[in-house]
Amino acid sequence: MSAYKQYAEEKSKIDSYIKQQYVITGVREGLSGDWLELKHPGGDEAKLLVETADARKYFANLLLKQSLAP
Repeated sequence: MSAYKQYAEEKSKIDSYIKQQYVITGVREGLSGDWLELKHPGGDEAKLLVETADARKYFANLLLKQSLAP
């Protein structure tokens, strides 16, 4: 799989959770990538493995926007 295709799939998964009103509550770094911990206002929780550097940059920007939101 090309690096761009893998990034696009990871970005799509992240966007899907964000559209469902999940918020990023934590990030755990590992050797195979970063684990995003997400939580829905209704109480549901999810974890997502992000392996590509571009997708990590993407969720870092989302975290910044999330922290600056009122």
